[in-house]
Amino acid sequence: MTSKTNSHIKIGVSMNYRVTSSGTRRAYIDSPYIDFLADWGVQPVPIAITDSYEMLDRALMGLDGVLFTGGLDLDPVLWDEPLHDKTELVHPRRQKYDFDLYKAVTARHLPIMGICLGLQMINIYHHGSLYQHLPQSPGLVDHGREHHHTSHSLTLAPESRLYTWLGEKNISVMSGHHQGVCRLGEGLLAAGIADDGVIEAIERPEYPFLIAVQWHPEKDPENPVTRAITENFLNAAASYTLRKSSLTPEP
Repeated sequence: MTSKTNSHIKIGVSMNYRVTSSGTRRAYIDSPYIDFLADWGVQPVPIAITDSYEMLDRALMGLDGVLFTGGLDLDPVLWDEPLHDKTELVHPRRQKYDFDLYKAVTARHLPIMGICLGLQMINIYHHGSLYQHLPQSPGLVDHGREHHHTSHSLTLAPESRLYTWLGEKNISVMSGHHQGVCRLGEGLLAAGIADDGVIEAIERPEYPFLIAVQWHPEKDPENPVTRAITENFLNAAASYTLRKSSLTPEP
């Protein structure tokens, strides 16, 4: 798809939230996510953080897909584990917002792309669990950190959309995370698995379109894997637009 054909597509982008040391409350989006979508000619639409599910649901009207962005760590109480000393908790308001937003998005069957925390949130929503600190798990490969990215290989499941799109069993991705999927959530497919067994890509076969990855495609835009994922996400968004318009009554 070209930028021209993407210009009508509106992709909602989940926001981050924090309270500064001076007490200022800030809702924001890291610019690489916005730049990544804009480079494809798509209109990024920030989805404001609110505690109201109804307002979140209304905010989805007019959107063609949603990107769930990265961030800090989910509270392990969600999967009945004590807090690890290396876990850096996302703000509780961001955590609630992400889960409410995912519920609203899936109710509308909007196409979904998740990155890093986005993948982890989806896995937890579906009753999975996470490794809280991969570097302390024996035998694991280097998955990098937030400010230290590294490349490693993945093996794709032959029944996955990722494998269909790429036509390859093994791919290389740019990784930068200290947590990852431990127990896979219900109804999800482990689409891509690192050499140490850590799940790095998930899909939801019974949902119209959902792809979530543990790595950061927005930081590696020229990677053929990034291009394949993004093209198919935007194709799904364009198809959603057509379905939506076909249901709009004529004046």
